[in-house]
Amino acid sequence: MKKMTVQIWTVKFKNIGVCHMRFKDLEWKDVVSENIVVSTHCMINLCGVIKIEFQINHDPKDNQYYLYAFGKGSIRRLQPGKCGSIESAKNVAYRIYSNEMKRIKKAIEYLVVT
Repeated sequence: MKKMTVQIWTVKFKNIGVCHMRFKDLEWKDVVSENIVVSTHCMINLCGVIKIEFQINHDPKDNQYYLYAFGKGSIRRLQPGKCGSIESAKNVAYRIYSNEMKRIKKAIEYLVVT
């Protein structure tokens, strides 16, 4: 199981002070057959509000990995992403996750300012 770490952000609240926001690491659960990762899965649940799920499957016919992303809004992908390796598929998933966390950070900062 490989972990990819995410940044820690600092937000200053009025009348409260500073709050450090640390989002969860991506934890992948691999299914291995004949020394090849045939499938890997990652599920993130942030406070029961935001749920993100990634599934990467290996297609032996074309030796490609397909990334499926499930969630709401910009997270959900109607078509799977095609990648040449498991690591590149995990990097794409990390980028999707990171972009969503940046969007959440902006929303929180907006709420703090107003």
